[in-house]
Amino acid sequence: MRAKYIIAMVVLALFAGCEDSENRSVGTEMIDIPTDEEGMVDQDEIPVIEFNETTFEVGRITQGEIINHTFEFTNTGEAPLVITSVDGSCGCTIPRSYPKGKVMPGEGGKIEVEYNSDGKAGVQKVSIIVSANTIPAATQLLIKTEVVVPDNMK
Repeated sequence: MRAKYIIAMVVLALFAGCEDSENRSVGTEMIDIPTDEEGMVDQDEIPVIEFNETTFEVGRITQGEIINHTFEFTNTGEAPLVITSVDGSCGCTIPRSYPKGKVMPGEGGKIEVEYNSDGKAGVQKVSIIVSANTIPAATQLLIKTEVVVPDNMK
């Protein structure tokens, strides 16, 4: 009997959750991507994030150095661009800032990133993943460097 009661409550909760879905508001974190009559994405009317560079080559640095770099981009698409997250591939790469609101077509923005070489040695290639309402939904940025350990630290 208890199992039937639990199942009935789950079913009721599911139906109650779907009942008024047309009248619910959507937060600003949801941005519509235009679709055609069949519900297919209209490739001509989506945001497009275009970076001035996707790879920043630092060259040789000494272990412990901190590198700051700014990746610049433009929305070359036909709809507002929204960056939902920027994530480094490890704790050594930290996104410091990026636009939190809509970037309109033709407008640009900057993503500031910090790379800390403390504890690193040799050739390093770290990535930054930019997630947005674009197709594809993620863009990879890279920082490449060679970290040299000073003789007294070996």
